[in-house]
Amino acid sequence: MIRLFSQGMLGLAIYMGGWYVGGSIFQAVQLGAVGLFIAAGALALMAGGTRRIDLCAAEVILGSAFVFAMLVAFVRGNALSTEFGAMFLLVLASAAVLARQPWVASIDGVFRCAYIALIASVLVVQPSEYLTSVAGTVERAVGLVRFAPLGMHPNLSGLVYGGGSLLFFQHFLTTPRVHQKLFALLLSALCLSMVLAASARASLLALGLTGLIAVLLIARRGSRRARTALILSAIALLAIGVVKATAIADYLTIILDLDSPTRGVDSGATGREVIWQEGVKLVFSDAMLFFTGRGVRAAGPEVIGFPVESSYINLALEHGVVFGLLITLAFVVTAWRTFGRSFATGVMNPALFVSGLMLVFVLMQSIFNRYLVAVGNPYSLWILLLLVRLNLNPARLASASASAATPPRRPRPPLHQAVGTHAASPP
Repeated sequence: MIRLFSQGMLGLAIYMGGWYVGGSIFQAVQLGAVGLFIAAGALALMAGGTRRIDLCAAEVILGSAFVFAMLVAFVRGNALSTEFGAMFLLVLASAAVLARQPWVASIDGVFRCAYIALIASVLVVQPSEYLTSVAGTVERAVGLVRFAPLGMHPNLSGLVYGGGSLLFFQHFLTTPRVHQKLFALLLSALCLSMVLAASARASLLALGLTGLIAVLLIARRGSRRARTALILSAIALLAIGVVKATAIADYLTIILDLDSPTRGVDSGATGREVIWQEGVKLVFSDAMLFFTGRGVRAAGPEVIGFPVESSYINLALEHGVVFGLLITLAFVVTAWRTFGRSFATGVMNPALFVSGLMLVFVLMQSIFNRYLVAVGNPYSLWILLLLVRLNLNPARLASASASAATPPRRPRPPLHQAVGTHAASPP
């Protein structure tokens, strides 16, 4: 019963994190979502059965970065940043506990159910706004109408629902049932339409680059069947592109706002290169700031005078260059190792493969937005859990699973099964 409550609180945390209501209640909703996530980890720990697996490198790096940022903020006299650092540390601890549960594979289903609830809420609460935006409506003196699902900023919507499209595409590849495949494909398409409606170009670019990496990996290391499916898909997309070339070009020009004077191709990435230069200049302006940063959430526009529209510059400003590089490397190395493991048996493991693509997506998207390390939205919570799960030592996980099994003489599962239990949904 406690475990069920833990899973319920996790689902509610994900769902609440997708609501960005206006006014004074916003902070309460966001803190409530974070509190529910922490409570889910605490209840899972109370229920017992948590596997005794040593801390992985990603947990050590992130945990050390948060503790160091707390100390820096405390010395600077920034109480709010100190509290943010403590909150991030508690969320990381909860993610570590949840990733060590024997029912860890069911977490994937919890996230999918929460996403389904969010998509249904959007379609019920904002049907006309969604249809108006996804159609590429342009209003005089306003420009392109960008969709904000449940009040969420369009750029953040690109991260949340772009990542959601990969989450459901993973289920499409792994589930053996036809009706579940079709439902997962439909939800993946709906998530992608949310990104289009929000005109979240950074996320669309990140999805495109992620898809390109997937194509290159499958072409190089995939099985004959995977390569054949890739070729057939490419031929089908090329045929559609040739037949509907004009309509597709017109729609993309509108939905991407390419002709806009402020967001178009001549706007210099909507002014981001100027902001990036200012951010880099600020990082190198002070030797102490270069190494220590300012503390978690202490580099906002209200503090430094301008927004930092890049996770990597933001990490340097908040955690210092050293910890910023270590955090980035934790994501990059995890993605690299996950791709290697997904082809280790000679046949692609789709669950592991798409897990690696999810990390690539958030790394690409974070070039243009500062969401690489966050706790206030559904996809950032998913990425944090995924990062921990993919870094847990498979051999130790198998050993812990075998030692806890009943009867005691039950043979240990093969290594590839152990990898599947902590990396993603089982086949």
